[in-house]
Amino acid sequence: MLDSTKQNVVNSLLTLLDEKSMDDITISELTQKAGISRMTFYRNYSSKEDILSEHFRDVLARYKKDMGEKHGQGNYYDKKNIIHCFEYFYEQREFLESVIKRGFDYIFLSMVDKYIMKTWWKRGDGQQKAYCLHAFAGALYNLYISWALNGYKETPEEMADILESMKLVG
Repeated sequence: MLDSTKQNVVNSLLTLLDEKSMDDITISELTQKAGISRMTFYRNYSSKEDILSEHFRDVLARYKKDMGEKHGQGNYYDKKNIIHCFEYFYEQREFLESVIKRGFDYIFLSMVDKYIMKTWWKRGDGQQKAYCLHAFAGALYNLYISWALNGYKETPEEMADILESMKLVG
């Protein structure tokens, strides 16, 4: 499916979510609004929720690509990585705010957690590091939510300082 078509499906779902709950949205009305066939929908998604999960995967893949050679380098709590993360979240704020407003922020948290674990935890690292990474993912997620609700008044650098001051690392 073309990126523009995928984006249209995401936008169509978010528009329909303004009118009704996910359970009340039918695949027929979603595909009609998005201008795709049911066959195309089922070829690309297993459920309506999968649309949001897939879009988050795409967003995180772009983040990884944007990181380039820096991806997975240094420590997960490296200040440059954290600043970049908040800058990227800010760039994606329209989608993130839309998902949060509609009550699907748990998908955001889940995808951030999976991304951090996949990037920073290696076999043999031990359970303590896994716990730290899960806590770090939760802290990033909750700080972003608070930052968004506060109107993004702080800079990404200030948000990184806040996370660093929590002493979740080391």
